[in-house]
Amino acid sequence: MSNGQHQEIIDQFCILYERTSHKGYPGFKPSLQPRLKRRMEQLVQLHPEWHTDDYVDYFWSLINQESQPESEQQVAHLHLVAYLDASRCHFIRQFSRKFPLPLATCLHFFDLTTDVLYNRDSLKKIIDNYKATTTHVANLKTYVEGALKNIILDQINWESDWHLLCNVDLTSRRKFNNAQQRLKEALLRQGIREPMISQYCFAWQYFVPIYKNNRRYNPNQRKGRAWVQPELSDFEETARAYNLNRFVANTPLQVSSGSNVTAQMIQQWMTSCIDALRNYQELVETSRDTDSYEKHYDLSVNPWEIVESDQDSDELINHVTSSLQAQLQTIDQNLEKIRSKIPQQFRQAVMPLCYPHELSLLVQEQFAKKVGVNQGTIARFIANTYKSPLLTQLDSLMRTQLSPDLDSWSQTYVNEFLSKRFANPNQTHEIDQTLMVTINSLDHQSQLLLRLYYGQNKSIDTLVEDLAYESTYTIDQNLISIRSELQRVVRETIHKLQISYVEQVTRAYYKQVVSCQLLTALSRMKLRKILKMRYAQRMPEDKIALLLPNENISQAINYAKQQLQKVLLQWSYGNYGISLEAEKKQVSKVIEIWLNQLYCLDLNEKNRRETPYV
Repeated sequence: MSNGQHQEIIDQFCILYERTSHKGYPGFKPSLQPRLKRRMEQLVQLHPEWHTDDYVDYFWSLINQESQPESEQQVAHLHLVAYLDASRCHFIRQFSRKFPLPLATCLHFFDLTTDVLYNRDSLKKIIDNYKATTTHVANLKTYVEGALKNIILDQINWESDWHLLCNVDLTSRRKFNNAQQRLKEALLRQGIREPMISQYCFAWQYFVPIYKNNRRYNPNQRKGRAWVQPELSDFEETARAYNLNRFVANTPLQVSSGSNVTAQMIQQWMTSCIDALRNYQELVETSRDTDSYEKHYDLSVNPWEIVESDQDSDELINHVTSSLQAQLQTIDQNLEKIRSKIPQQFRQAVMPLCYPHELSLLVQEQFAKKVGVNQGTIARFIANTYKSPLLTQLDSLMRTQLSPDLDSWSQTYVNEFLSKRFANPNQTHEIDQTLMVTINSLDHQSQLLLRLYYGQNKSIDTLVEDLAYESTYTIDQNLISIRSELQRVVRETIHKLQISYVEQVTRAYYKQVVSCQLLTALSRMKLRKILKMRYAQRMPEDKIALLLPNENISQAINYAKQQLQKVLLQWSYGNYGISLEAEKKQVSKVIEIWLNQLYCLDLNEKNRRETPYV
């Protein structure tokens, strides 16, 4: 045999393409690759006349000899896996194309067949069956492909739509909660909204153990290994559990509202859950294949969206934000009139340099040492000079826009929440969320009263009998007390939102001050193209080097960062008289954060924007 043929044989028995295994023989380690290659080179020198089948027989004999050391059997096993691995990879790629989700299916089949190949007993059994055949119509690789195909088909037959819905570990609360969260996200992506999501998930948590007990674990009902179709009795039992537990403590409000459910409703809900999970898998496959930077489904909204009309809400937010920004400018221009121990020449530096946002260059303690005061003086200066006036103005603006009487507004809000949204609270609304938490923290009797009165629309006379109250007057007083508590929660939430919003606007305002310095400097730099490719387009340095072969990319990026660092150092000292030479590392971290936040995504925007904060 020629040297080329010998090298081809060596490669066949020492190169592995799949390196992970979950259940069987431990996964292939890259450090074993040289060992396998050296062993094959030695065998080729010892037996230059051997062909491929001779090596297969040799390694097969080793794993069949119990007298061989374990290390020898392991290496022989890996040589056989390497011989079969390339054809296995090709077969799976081709076979996966016949299924609706080829990428996800391919990955699943890789995992499944890897567990077979890396399990020595499983692979030995397949080869033993091949050797036992009297006539070898197919070669070993083709035979193994057929065996793997049968294993895959058995797994497909074992799995079903109900496997997709009910294959949940009931012994682990964490895994069960993760599965429930996955179901919620799938329903959300499917376009299903509250109250249906809570009702579906509440039914699901009872259906899963009922189905598994009746169909999976009951020896009289099991049919092979398949996840069989549920029967009507499973849905009837789930409906009974749903109706029996819908008023227990900590049950979602959406579940306790409305009428009792039926077995047909449960069946329809579970079918909808299966459809959502199936489509959710398809979305995950697409995002993995086309976009490595997945965007999570986000329903967060501005906490001040408490006006029913979206247009009115946007106008309110814009009006409030612009008013607060104008107030910040006014305060900055009149700092010399403020009573404070901070020297006047340093007062304008407090907010741009050390107010806590992502681009702050100093912390309060560092700034205090630089200007010769203690940290408490800085904190009081920020609270009294900025936060307090802004909170006062924001409160005035909200009273003007919503209601001059906050008590009256909170009462109206609670009444509308209970009468209109009790069964379906706005999950993304801060005040509704807080009210839901408060209701769930009430004693069980109070929760039950609300669920029946507002969720079921039962009359007070009926509730006197159902809940064994003394009189309608007692129920009225309890409802008044509960509504009063909810109104107090609304007022407290409004105040917390005001504080949060003031901090949000202030952070954004002074963060923009620092950002504008960097953006202005970057727009004038010759190296901005490289920075844009690296940070805005997320290109690795080696790829940029291929596009710009005449540039030293790493050196250029470091030089650009040094220039941006120099800009901030000069700006701090030139505008405020504060030297940041001792904090160069902090400044470098700020620049790295700024670049990663894609502030340089579109430098041409700089020419069309004004920078009123500088």
